[in-house]
Amino acid sequence: MPAADVVIVGGGVTGASTAFQLAQRNAGKILLVERATVGAGPTAKSIGIIRLHYSYEPLIRLAVRSLEMFTRFEDLTGGTADFTRAGFLLLATHAQLPAVQENVALQRRLGVRTSILSPEEIARLDPRMSLDDVGGAAFEPDSGYADGYATTTSFAAAARRAGAEIWEATRAERIVTENGRVTGLDTTRGPITSARVLVAAGPWTPHVMSTAGINVPIQASRQQVVQLEPPADFGRLEVVIEDMTQGFYARPESRSSVLAGVLEEEAEQVVSADDFSQGVDFEFVTRVSRLWAHRYPGASEAGVRGGYASVYDITPDWQPVLGHVDAVEGLFVAAGFSGHGFKLGPALGECLAALILGEQPEIDISSFALSRFASGRLIRGKHIQGILG
Repeated sequence: MPAADVVIVGGGVTGASTAFQLAQRNAGKILLVERATVGAGPTAKSIGIIRLHYSYEPLIRLAVRSLEMFTRFEDLTGGTADFTRAGFLLLATHAQLPAVQENVALQRRLGVRTSILSPEEIARLDPRMSLDDVGGAAFEPDSGYADGYATTTSFAAAARRAGAEIWEATRAERIVTENGRVTGLDTTRGPITSARVLVAAGPWTPHVMSTAGINVPIQASRQQVVQLEPPADFGRLEVVIEDMTQGFYARPESRSSVLAGVLEEEAEQVVSADDFSQGVDFEFVTRVSRLWAHRYPGASEAGVRGGYASVYDITPDWQPVLGHVDAVEGLFVAAGFSGHGFKLGPALGECLAALILGEQPEIDISSFALSRFASGRLIRGKHIQGILG
């Protein structure tokens, strides 16, 4: 029977990043088990926005550390994340602006290069916007976007080069425990002996964890993205926008297209992660097109190139579940990222690797423990949209 020092379930960005960090630290035999192929799950369809604007300090610290890693990703992994520094603009109404200003002050205390822009300053940044309903914005010049699939496969390739083993097309069937501790994992490829298992399986995490008698409150929510093509004379969208006034986001994709969607306040549509429509609905396209036209009236006739749907793994407070599981020694979890986990993936690999090895991570992630749901210590950010943290 194969044996590993650490088994990781899930080949998304978090699992691949953690495998890389463990392998880099010579933590013994590291085995990653992925139900399909590395990077092929929701990570591959991540919108990929890299921003630092959070209202909860641990999330800011994770995002800052991840941005540092994205900016030197090739040196770190030998691969690419396709990171583009475009800047990030968070639009707010007059009523929303005080909370944004408070968040910016917190970020600046933590070393983030960010500022508050007036409507006049926003107009200088992009004069094509209609700003009648905007009271101001937070602006981060160092943020941008990256590619989920490229990031994940680069982490995985670097982990392999450092000695990790990856089993693709292999499903985790059961976490094996004995006397309250992990002893291994049963998979479709056969059993594995291990005293440490990390489950980072996105929306499939609740099923895998349930085999060890652990309830993880995660729902799979279908989330849609529209690919818009503004008129030729519009030019390129140069900055990533999250528009709290409308609950809308847009980011550059190419010189002639934009990826856009909505900032939901609750799960859009709870589905099975194995059975949902992966296309985009006509009603959703109409809604997003209307929001785009409101902000960019000169480009209101944007065409629709297409779109797609993926799933978010959503928790009750829209924040991740991270760290060891109290009830089972040697069992760890990293899931429930609720649509904003990709940008945290590089830093989380470091933190989770440290926890698995019995060390204290440089960034304290203890507040994201699974036990918070039973004790009622949910994490609440200052924004109504949970995805904004």
